[in-house]
Amino acid sequence: MSGFLKTVVLAATISWVGSASALVIGGVEVGGVDTLLGETSDLNQNPTGSCGTGGNPTAELCWINNVLSSLGESSTTYGTKTETQSYGFVTGDTTKIGFALSSPTQYFLIKNSTWYGLFENKDSLDWAVIDTIGIAQGFNLPSDEYTISHVAPIGGTFDVPEPATMALLGTGLFLMGLRRRFLKS
Repeated sequence: MSGFLKTVVLAATISWVGSASALVIGGVEVGGVDTLLGETSDLNQNPTGSCGTGGNPTAELCWINNVLSSLGESSTTYGTKTETQSYGFVTGDTTKIGFALSSPTQYFLIKNSTWYGLFENKDSLDWAVIDTIGIAQGFNLPSDEYTISHVAPIGGTFDVPEPATMALLGTGLFLMGLRRRFLKS
């Protein structure tokens, strides 16, 4: 490969890896936006029957396991919930909010007023990051008037590689494949 082509490939790789960085709240990298798996204002609204009423862990776990079951996932456990969770805005964004979780977890539940939301934790297991555009208006988030009444870590933890690490690994494998191809010809 010519020196110029190597320089172009290196510059493209560095810019691509640099764009794989995480979101930031208050100077702390918090990962990316977590995936909304389900939301409801009625815990009894599920295909397998009644889960009960109120914000008690038994009713909430029943609903959570029904959501996970409908997605082909196995049942899970309910962690220690945190009451009245405050949040911060992602730097430079007015719709994405986040907060530190009480323990690293695979899923988390938020409850606000009468709405429940189950999220899959994606990038940083210590942080919950929510794009409020994608959730029901009943959550009233973000707002100065409304808070998140409680958050519960759900399920076990697992290691998620950093996005930049995966991008760098992928680029390295790609370049090794190109090198091999050029050496054969």
